[in-house]
Amino acid sequence: RNGEIKVWDSHQWGTSGYRGGGVSDRVVPYVIQAPNRRVRATPVKVNAMQAAAWRAPNHPQACVLTQCALDDLAAKLGISSLDVFLRNAKYINSGQKAEVYVEELKRAAELIGWKEKWHPHGKGPAKGSVVEGLGIALHTWGGVANNSECRLRIYPDGAVESFCGTQDLGTGTRTVCALVLAETFGLDVSDVRVNIGDSKYPPSGASGGSTTVGAVCESHRRAAQMALAQLFEKVAPKLSAKPDELEVGVGCIQVRGKPDRSLSWREACATLGLKRLEVTASHRRGQKSPLSSEGVGGVQMAHVAVDRDTGVVRIKKFVAVQDMGLIVNRKTATSQVHGAVIMGIAYALFEERILDPTTGVFLNAELADYKLPRLGDVGEIVVDLYEPDEERARGVIGLGEPPVISPGAAISNAVCNALGVRVPVLPMTPKRVLDAIRQANGRG
Repeated sequence: RNGEIKVWDSHQWGTSGYRGGGVSDRVVPYVIQAPNRRVRATPVKVNAMQAAAWRAPNHPQACVLTQCALDDLAAKLGISSLDVFLRNAKYINSGQKAEVYVEELKRAAELIGWKEKWHPHGKGPAKGSVVEGLGIALHTWGGVANNSECRLRIYPDGAVESFCGTQDLGTGTRTVCALVLAETFGLDVSDVRVNIGDSKYPPSGASGGSTTVGAVCESHRRAAQMALAQLFEKVAPKLSAKPDELEVGVGCIQVRGKPDRSLSWREACATLGLKRLEVTASHRRGQKSPLSSEGVGGVQMAHVAVDRDTGVVRIKKFVAVQDMGLIVNRKTATSQVHGAVIMGIAYALFEERILDPTTGVFLNAELADYKLPRLGDVGEIVVDLYEPDEERARGVIGLGEPPVISPGAAISNAVCNALGVRVPVLPMTPKRVLDAIRQANGRG
């Protein structure tokens, strides 16, 4: 009666195309797993192109399947879905701790104004034909660091240059590489030259699985520390000190705790003579390291407005609370979450692959016919990066996929809270919203 789940019994059908497939039964129920459960999955072959991997394969679908059911339970009991999620936090099975999810749920609730805005499903105030609602979802992902190798050079004139066969898809990989090197050496980012995106450089893993940032942080930090140790050997006699007594200052190398006994970075590098210093360092996926880890969590909440006459759903506010271990660059991390949320709003309300029912041909394969959200469709997005000391201590964990998982479930739950009716299919187009309302009213 209080919303605590003791048993989960589900049977799902799904397809990925002509080979069958569908959502894996290994990710259902998603994150919150009742102590007693049975899951069955039936693959269905259809006359359509085989689907390819999308961001966070299986997870967005599993999130909808599981957490819309949790929200439906809250609706049936007439209680807050936030209370249902909190009461079942003890059943969380994730690479992240349940205690972290609880804190993230509380932070998200505060940011979206859950206490002030929540109402029982379908019983909120209306402004004409428009009703509003709140929804929750949470997610997990691995984010382990991939293989990566970095070749680093320090020149006698103080120049620093790295070479790594990674790539930047617009996610800030190049910036991360430069930040790690600059921080290790006490330099500005502009003092470091990062070379990536060429197969002639040392190999690094492909961009996928949220594995890139952890990988390049590992290889670049290791290379920088190796090079710095060798540079300390050269500088120590100049400062009448031992190498292990030296540290990096701002733009200099100094005796630990004694900034008056120092050499500028350029002076320190001049001790190399005519020969550059070159090192190569690497990381292998799965290798235990204090620099990186895996297993993240996140909580998202949506505040929507639904027009019962037109079926149009609008996002008023969307809150995303996300952990990722040690945050290397808050600006690019925040941007990554913003992009994921927009992508999630797109698949929740707009994006849809329309197939010819006879031939299986993809009918809206051109951008002219494939509906995407515009700036006015995404509402206010609030990103909160969760980084207490215990998360920072875990090291770097990948962020690419996690924040795209929950939007579909969170928005679906918000629409259900507004209407008191579940729209069963994503995207929740105006027609599907109106169909769900008619069916609930016995006019389907």
